[in-house]
Amino acid sequence: MKRNIVIDSIIDSELLEEGAVIILGFSGGPDSLCLLHALNEIRYALNFEIVPVHVNHHLRPESDAEAEHAEEICERMDLDCRVYDANCAEVAEELGIGTEEAGRNIRYQIFDDVADELIDEGKSFDKIVIALAHNADDQCETVLFRLLRGTGPHGLAGIPAYRRSASGHPIVRPLLGVERKDIEEYIKVNKLRPNIDKTNKENNYARNRIRNELIPYLEENYNPRIRETLRRFAATANMDDALLREIAFNEYTECMEVDGDSKRAIMNLSTIRDNPPAINSRVVSLVFELLELENLVSYENVIDVLELIYSDKPSAGIDLPLGLRAHREYDKLVFSTGEEAYVPDERIGIYPHLLMIKDFNPDEELPYAAFDFDLFDKEHPGMVGDIILRTREEGDYLPIKGGSKKIQDLLVDSKVKKNARDSIQMVCIGSEVMWVLPNPEFSGLAEKTKGKFSSKYAISDATERVLYIEIVDSL
Repeated sequence: MKRNIVIDSIIDSELLEEGAVIILGFSGGPDSLCLLHALNEIRYALNFEIVPVHVNHHLRPESDAEAEHAEEICERMDLDCRVYDANCAEVAEELGIGTEEAGRNIRYQIFDDVADELIDEGKSFDKIVIALAHNADDQCETVLFRLLRGTGPHGLAGIPAYRRSASGHPIVRPLLGVERKDIEEYIKVNKLRPNIDKTNKENNYARNRIRNELIPYLEENYNPRIRETLRRFAATANMDDALLREIAFNEYTECMEVDGDSKRAIMNLSTIRDNPPAINSRVVSLVFELLELENLVSYENVIDVLELIYSDKPSAGIDLPLGLRAHREYDKLVFSTGEEAYVPDERIGIYPHLLMIKDFNPDEELPYAAFDFDLFDKEHPGMVGDIILRTREEGDYLPIKGGSKKIQDLLVDSKVKKNARDSIQMVCIGSEVMWVLPNPEFSGLAEKTKGKFSSKYAISDATERVLYIEIVDSL
């Protein structure tokens, strides 16, 4: 029976021990419903306690109905579904991040909160585990997505089957070895009625295009077993990365010292210079984690620091995000607040183009600017081609509600260091600034991740055409 593929995979994963108290992220969709049903089938045999948790993100008109349906499903299994409301759009706007990222952060925080509630109810910390329903197809889509976007070996390891939450609780994915077709078959055989997110069929997002277009194309034209190939690649990358990170961590603890008074992290190069780059690149990644830069740095930043480690120049240095600087002091590599002048990133450009409002569905994971095209065209008729990316010039201003603000004043108010102000890039038409690009030098989180926008051509309910501006690689 096909159902056994799912149940056997859960048991064989050895991610859930007998007697576990399982907090299950339950959207009510096919994957989480399959996991819930399968765990319910074996809960008495393995003495599982299942705590389904549904987070209503209020992002789609059907969100409330889906929450009610999730509760009904759990009731039929004699399970108490804990439903939480979260205004993802509000949180995303407040923090200046995409709604998907906001939703993910909210969910993981709620899972930890539920774990704390269970402990207060008398459950053992060691028994609590958070289970999520990512499947084998999610794994290969993630690997391909990261490969196309650009990532290091750690990113190519894909979705981990096991990791710890912020509060130290295990997060496991028992379906990571189960293909989506087997989940769909399980749903069909057991006559289950999942919630269906219709946006998964739309190709406005890069991840959806990979799922719906690219992978089928690769299967048809290059490798009919591309999904299996990507999963095998991720598993191999994960094994190699785990071993190398363990070695790197030992090296990291030997070579690093943190000077709390001067807020400097110092790397002793004499202990690691003979290591191969495969180890030292991971040591550098651990340093970035120490400095809380892991989500801001690029692969190029890692390579630049590696060049400093192996360089013969005793005083070489580079700039890093958040105003930090790495520089050589003979046999030491010092990470500290930099005071040298910053330079703009010449590797990026912009791509302005026109969209109808019905086609406007941007990837919230990437920075972009969007304006009412007709308002812009009325002010600057036929001048889209005059929009340029540059750094500040005398007389630049940003239109804001009720007037305008000089760029100089904006940078001062945003606490951008004087030596970094000429590195801030802006989308301009003449002296009018339409978009100040995101930059880690800004003090506010929204400015760091999204930038600052002109209010002059804001999109409204009356907008019919959108002037959409993306950041692109100019090299």
